[in-house]
Amino acid sequence: MTKIRSIFLSSESQSSLPLVDFCRQHELLLVRKSLISFAPVAFEFPENWEVVFFASPRAVDFFLSADFLLKPYQQLACIGSETKKHIESRGYTVSFSGELAGKPDEIAQEFKAWLGERIALFPQSTKSNKSIEAILPEEQKVPLVVYETIEKPGVFDEAFSVYVFTSPSNLLSFLSQNSIPEDSKVIAWGDSTARVCLSRSVQADYILSTSTYAELEEILQKIIV
Repeated sequence: MTKIRSIFLSSESQSSLPLVDFCRQHELLLVRKSLISFAPVAFEFPENWEVVFFASPRAVDFFLSADFLLKPYQQLACIGSETKKHIESRGYTVSFSGELAGKPDEIAQEFKAWLGERIALFPQSTKSNKSIEAILPEEQKVPLVVYETIEKPGVFDEAFSVYVFTSPSNLLSFLSQNSIPEDSKVIAWGDSTARVCLSRSVQADYILSTSTYAELEEILQKIIV
């Protein structure tokens, strides 16, 4: 096995900072670079919904930046632990949270069972995968675009031992101007990113189930030699 010397991560988020410490401890070069940017989209709050489902911390921020007032009969739901922590940091209670954020198809089934016959609102990007809402009948879902995802590709002259792609959009932006060496390892941030890897003939060597940096570090700990 080729010795792991460098890691590319398609994120510059605060939540990725523990990975900086991990790479420093193991003397690994880490390049954190998001290849997408975001812009708010004007929207109005729909009427007649009972649950709002957030698929990412970013959806939370763009939705809650407006004059949001949660009514007594309304509840908040989300895809996994990272988004749950982010919502709670904003002072809200989460009534439903998926266990394996990297497996949206499973969460969709769990959420549908929990939702019952209520109507769910889905704040999302212009490039949303719609993984959760796809399972619901039309009369039970209200998609709401609250932000735009914009590709911001860049050229990377160096090759990395490991590539970690945190979203389908970041992967597509990267591949628009770069290729991945055959002997490099690819880590996909959940099933949605892994599916895009497959569609672009990229081998995802590892797929995160919980889509957390703790899980990422566990995988890296196993493959650094």
